[in-house]
This record gives sequence, C-alpha cells and structure tokens, in this order.
Amino acid sequence: MPTVTRSAGRRSGPISPASPPWPALRRRWQPSRPAANPASRSLICRSCMETVPAQADLYQCSVVESRTVGAYHLIAFVAGEIAAVARPGQFVMIRQSGPALDPLLPRPMGIHDVEADLVKVLIEPVGKGTVVLTDARVGDRFSVLGPLGNGFDLSGEGPAVIVGGGVGVAPLALLAGTLAGRGRDIRCLLGFKTRVQAVAAGLFRDVDVDICTEDGTMGRKGVVSDLLAECLIGLGPAAAGVELFTCGPGAMMRAVVDAARECGADAQVSVATHMACGVGACQGCVVRVDGEYRCACNQGPVFRAGELEWR
Repeated sequence: MPTVTRSAGRRSGPISPASPPWPALRRRWQPSRPAANPASRSLICRSCMETVPAQADLYQCSVVESRTVGAYHLIAFVAGEIAAVARPGQFVMIRQSGPALDPLLPRPMGIHDVEADLVKVLIEPVGKGTVVLTDARVGDRFSVLGPLGNGFDLSGEGPAVIVGGGVGVAPLALLAGTLAGRGRDIRCLLGFKTRVQAVAAGLFRDVDVDICTEDGTMGRKGVVSDLLAECLIGLGPAAAGVELFTCGPGAMMRAVVDAARECGADAQVSVATHMACGVGACQGCVVRVDGEYRCACNQGPVFRAGELEWR
C-alpha cells in the first residue's frame, strides 16, 4: 500500500533553507505538546497563538497524476493521512519539494476530491507559483500542509443548490459527491467564461449539472446567477428550505448571497483570498465578518452568508 513520508521533525530553532516549505516563517513556530504519535506535532504560532488544527500536518507527497482539464490542471498525489480526514471546503498549502526558494511561498489549493489515499486539486495556471505546480510530472514530490480551514457545514438534510464559478468550482466537486452520498437532493449550477473552462464540469460525478458560459460556447449563454434566479423562482415558496453553497468570483458569490436573502434560504460561502501561510500567522487573508476581521485560512474559508460584510 502506498505510504506518505512525513517531513523531518519540526524544531523551534533555525531551520535550514532547504527545509520545506515555509523558510520565511522559520522563527515564528515552536512545537507544542507532543501528540499521541510523537512524530506528529501540532504547531503554535507565537504571533497569533492559534494552534494548527490537530488533524493537519506536513507531508512529502508523490504526484501520481498530472493532466490538463480544459483551462485548468488536475493533479493527484498520495496523501493518505489527509484523504482520511479531509472535509469538503477544506484546503491544503502546496509547494514543490526541494531547496529552491523561488517561488518562496506555498499556494493554497481547495481539495477538489479524495479517492482512497489520493488527494486531488484543480489548479488554474495564472502566475509563477501555479505554473510551477502545473508543470509537475508523475513522480515529482510536493510539500503539502493540510488539511486546513473549516469546511462546509453538512448537518442540513434538505435540498441543496451548489453554485460555482470558474476555478471556484474546484472544491465544490467533493462537496457535491459527499452530499449526494448522503442522499440529499442536490443541483449544481456552474458558470464559466468559455468552453475551455467549462470542460471542468465533467469532473462532477453522479450529480446533475447545469452549465452556462458567458460566450455561449457550452451550455446556456449568460452568467450563473441568472440560472440560480430561475431555479429559485421555479421552486416558489419551497425555495426558503433550500441550502445554498457557493465558491467563485466575489461578484458571483455576492449575487448568490443576495438571492438567498431575498428568498429566505440559508447560504454558505467559501471565500478565496491570497494566503501566505494558511494557518493564521501572516494575517494576510483577513475578511470582514460580523464587524471584525477574521483570517480566512484558520477561521474560514467557509462562512455563513449573513456573517460576511461585502465591500
């Protein structure tokens, strides 16, 4: 059975620049009390005193699949410990293993799917960091910290509508599969700019998916918020009992939140922000929630729609 090799034991003193994957934060961490397994320790950030989730750890993972999916790139790597506990809506911080420091910081990637001991992520190559990741070949190794963040609340039992846009659909595939596996009535509404992006909708398995593209090259021409409006109108008074889940561009998510408010439905929003550490140390991913700033990484990325303050 494939195994995942853990990184070398963490230390409170200086870390070699070759030690993946966060050399810039090497002075900010110290090991807390040993866990049940001494080789697996949670970390405490001195600057914010937030403890990394107990189930999260740093792993060296081998890539077993790397392929293009339209405008995006799908990568699967062996990470049995992460796959065993990951929840829909959580994410991982990924960096190529090795001593190279350019790019310096890892990249946050929503967990797209899990299968046995494999974790899958869907990446849009838009900058140097993501391009380096999408260039990975089978057999390459990643430094992966995770699973991180708070996932979606899956305690509901009623019908669900999942609304995604662009690469924001990535973490919604695991959510859709999980809800379907629990017997919930779900409908997926996915919006993209072009057909080359919309190819990613094929990664949603065993669920009904409605697609729209802005240029009309696949599915209906238009934006996904229009599909949502029609869906909710068609449900009539029953729309108030629907639970909405969304991830994607800010304007799209705000439209989903407004639609939920108008019909009285609950909604959960997975925000996408720039992250440098993923555990609350850098304070660079804050969002305004209930009148105060919270880190999207360790206090999100999923929030209730009514909590978020939109700019």
